[in-house]
Amino acid sequence: MAVRLQDALDLHKAGRGVEAENAYRSLLATEPRNAEALHGLGVLRAQCGDLTGAADFIGKSLEVDSKSPTACFHLGVVLDGLGRRGDALTAYERATALNPDFAEAHSNRGNALLALGRMQEAIDPFERALALNSGLVGAHYGRGYALLVLGKLAEAEVAFERTIAVKPDHVEAHCSRGIALAAMNRKEDALTALSHALALRQDFLPALDARSGLLNDLGRFGEALADADRAAAVDPDHALAHSNRGNALYAVGRLEEALAAFDRALTLDPDLIKAVCNRGSVNRNMGRLEDALADFERVLALQPMFGQAASERFYLRATLCDWRQRAVEVRDLARRVREDQLLVPWEVIVALDDPEIQLRAARRYAGPIRQTAAGRRTATHARLRIAYLSPDFRDHPTGHQTVELFERHDKARFETFGICLQSVPDHPIRLRLKGAFDHFEEAGMRSDAEIAGLLAEREIDIAVDLAGYVGMGRTKALASQSAPIAVNYFGYPGTLGADYIDYIIADRYVAPPGCEEFYAERIARLPDCYYPANSTAQIGATPSRAEAGLPEGFVFCSFNNTYKFTPEIFDIWMRLLQGVEGSVLWLFAENEAARRNLCAEAEARGVTGERLCFAGRVERERHLARMRLADLFLDTLPCNAHTTASDALWMGLPLVTCMGRSFAARVAGSMLHAVGLEELIAGDLAQYEAVALDLARSPQRLAALRDKLAGNCATTPLFDTPRLCRNIESAYATMWEIHRKGEKPRSFSVASAAC
Repeated sequence: MAVRLQDALDLHKAGRGVEAENAYRSLLATEPRNAEALHGLGVLRAQCGDLTGAADFIGKSLEVDSKSPTACFHLGVVLDGLGRRGDALTAYERATALNPDFAEAHSNRGNALLALGRMQEAIDPFERALALNSGLVGAHYGRGYALLVLGKLAEAEVAFERTIAVKPDHVEAHCSRGIALAAMNRKEDALTALSHALALRQDFLPALDARSGLLNDLGRFGEALADADRAAAVDPDHALAHSNRGNALYAVGRLEEALAAFDRALTLDPDLIKAVCNRGSVNRNMGRLEDALADFERVLALQPMFGQAASERFYLRATLCDWRQRAVEVRDLARRVREDQLLVPWEVIVALDDPEIQLRAARRYAGPIRQTAAGRRTATHARLRIAYLSPDFRDHPTGHQTVELFERHDKARFETFGICLQSVPDHPIRLRLKGAFDHFEEAGMRSDAEIAGLLAEREIDIAVDLAGYVGMGRTKALASQSAPIAVNYFGYPGTLGADYIDYIIADRYVAPPGCEEFYAERIARLPDCYYPANSTAQIGATPSRAEAGLPEGFVFCSFNNTYKFTPEIFDIWMRLLQGVEGSVLWLFAENEAARRNLCAEAEARGVTGERLCFAGRVERERHLARMRLADLFLDTLPCNAHTTASDALWMGLPLVTCMGRSFAARVAGSMLHAVGLEELIAGDLAQYEAVALDLARSPQRLAALRDKLAGNCATTPLFDTPRLCRNIESAYATMWEIHRKGEKPRSFSVASAAC
């Protein structure tokens, strides 16, 4: 019989499967308990794809000879193939118990633990396997994968490098190494690793997915879209490919296509969190706020610790004036920031008048970015080169408020560059902006690295970020320090939390002395209000109150965005309406749900909804003109009016504000100081209410204030753009002098310019 078993084994080894199976079965017909024949036939059936039969035969062999480590090992392999991970783990454990030097069994035990999600436990068997056989590719890779999932990124990368050293064409190792490098923020190295994986296998979906996501992060949206399209071509039902397509399309403003891509991804995988979250962002940007809210609520149902989704949910509910959970959600956002969850910093500013919390949120969002510091460069040209980066060189408050400032720059001393981060059709203000700069560059389709390269190529001395974390800003394009000095100005009312942004331009009111601990930047304080104004703006004809849908009584007004409204402020507004007979409150609210909720909130406070009047969006010239119809502007807290406050004061409309603690809560107060109306700045909400009520009941005092405002607009700093420009230029010159001397950035105050 021994000869017949050897014949079967030889046939099996020679790859003559049919003959080998016949030999095994012939032997078992006479010796049904021949353990080696049962084992061999089981292995052969596994090789033929019959895993169920294989498990049966190998299991029977172990009933005869329970001490065969090889049979235990092969049973584990078969059970793995059947998806019976727990049973496979038991089989591998039996194999290693019988033969502690069985390296492959230790390695497969590690793989079984990986499959069961027991990452930490998996590391030991992989290390035992490698101690026995350092050439085991699977053990190197499995150990690396466990370390990657556990977040031990540097160790994981080393493990993947060892895998590649043993097997240079190991596609999975190149891909996983790329993922680890990306998580360590070594994005260019990650890109190289992922590209190597795809050079080995063009259709490898994990590498296509990872590289598409990385290219999106790098701002290389066209290439990201191409990788996502390739992945979708490989597998049209691959949800992540459609999600990555949506991300790239969203980034370049193709919102309808992005929405369709996310819808497709979620049809295939309803629980794909990234797709749900990003679809929420697209819905929000398309004005589909209730759909967006439903998306972010879905994200939090799937992953309650997703801080960014929580901040988005808060922001949407605030915009819709749905305040039912507001107090709970504000506390929740503060808790999430303290727990180091990633939130959208702008939405934290809207929710919390707490500069410490705002700094923590911004630092977390900025993230650890490895910098390649530019060598110290002193001026090599006759004029300092200033680049302003913005996605809003268009019909947008940023474009309108800054255009005169750019026009007023001293072209003998400063060479200005407009770096446009979002290309849109021409509009009169966009054409005017193009003419205001010495150079205007379209950079919306460029990656962050390409924008950095553009700044270096143009030898920019000072790069000024006008957007921060609002809209389609590209703050991280400044991380490589391709311009020696980076500045946060105007567009973002608070710290960016990034150590590669050197300065924030502010004034002594929005950032009073002693607040430096709440800023990652050094503070360049202007002597007057930091906020630019366009005193050359065209103003339309003033409509009648009837044309604007207003009655003839007293008109309180707040044209802030609805996300700035709070229940506490609204309580005051309703008491003011009750205290001034025949008065109305004129609000800017485009969304019908917000209007409905505000009317319901008014009714709940004993004020009929008819006493709320709503204004929609109109051209800027008409918007400015209609503000003349109101009697008193009521500001918000914790996020003040910014451009809207400037517009109101320019139109001669007095504004009452309450000064808070953080930058965004002090902007309107800064403007009132600069226009000589400090008496309209309240220190708390009780004083805010009292000042507003007194003015509404004192027509003569209000008229005197209007007269004072009209006179001060022409004589005080708020609307003196040439003066502001000289002050800012002085700040730039000081920043450059500090840099030229080789000193670190430091806070300083600018002396008032003589104009």
